[in-house]
Amino acid sequence: MSLNFNFDDYLEKYLTYELRIVNRYLPMKRKKLRELLIEEHPHVVCSDGSIHMFRKDELNTLLKYVSDEELNNLALPIILELRVDMDVTTALVREKYAVSVISKILGIERTNNELYLYPPHLSELRRKVGTLIQYFISTSEIRG
Repeated sequence: MSLNFNFDDYLEKYLTYELRIVNRYLPMKRKKLRELLIEEHPHVVCSDGSIHMFRKDELNTLLKYVSDEELNNLALPIILELRVDMDVTTALVREKYAVSVISKILGIERTNNELYLYPPHLSELRRKVGTLIQYFISTSEIRG
């Protein structure tokens, strides 16, 4: 009896399952910046049932960098896709408003609708608006 066992397929399914567990702290639903600014205790509920709290001073700091359009459309927390398949720690930002705001916070020029961040960028971002970001761990670039 011959078994058609493909280790690569098995490994991919296993890693997908593991990443789902690792990323379970991500929010079930994100909130717009404008909405969070009026909450007494700004927060989102995460998939694992925990609460992710935002620091009010960081939300107010963000106001220096956002346009009216971004104020109404920027969803928080900003999700940074950590790319573990790359040689150096790299985070990818894909969302239009997040790319715009992060590039302003860091003072870097963006060339398209994606923004790659490296360790010095991530450190500065954590220092300035640490509660406003969360990391999504990914093994490869998602196309779509």
